[in-house]
Amino acid sequence: MLIAINSYRDLFSAHNALPENADDETVEASGELLKAANDVLALWRSPATSHEAALAAVSLAEREKAIFEESPVADAMEAAAIGYWKNAGDSHLAPKAAVDASTRIGLKDLSPDMCLTGPEAAAYLRISDATLARWRSTRRGPIYFKAGGRVLYRVSALLDYVAKNERNGTRPEK
Repeated sequence: MLIAINSYRDLFSAHNALPENADDETVEASGELLKAANDVLALWRSPATSHEAALAAVSLAEREKAIFEESPVADAMEAAAIGYWKNAGDSHLAPKAAVDASTRIGLKDLSPDMCLTGPEAAAYLRISDATLARWRSTRRGPIYFKAGGRVLYRVSALLDYVAKNERNGTRPEK
């Protein structure tokens, strides 16, 4: 959920930061990416899985309501936060059991055009931010791009990178 929220915020900011003289193709592409991220959040039906995600969902819902008269994203994010706190019991700070990997939302559940920040991509790859930065500087690792000075990775690029680096074993085939 945090990945989807952060991607939406980043794309929203990048879209709004486009210069007035941006060509139609750039504006249209940015709008399509923003719409895809918006659709993911508007269709969200699962409760948040952490206190941090629930707070981020409430924060986004408040921002959406301040900007738009009606917002399916705000409604979905409020429901996700409420779902988390209903499930948390007496204390929203009480430690929860680790989420089973099979119930986590993976990258395959997100739009291939959705963008992740460097730390989100590093978390998905289970490497440190420093390792991912070193890979960028040595032209290794997944394909990335910069928008508004931020390094972003498309979900499709991360999935491609993982698929291209899968191995059957450590020994070369003969």
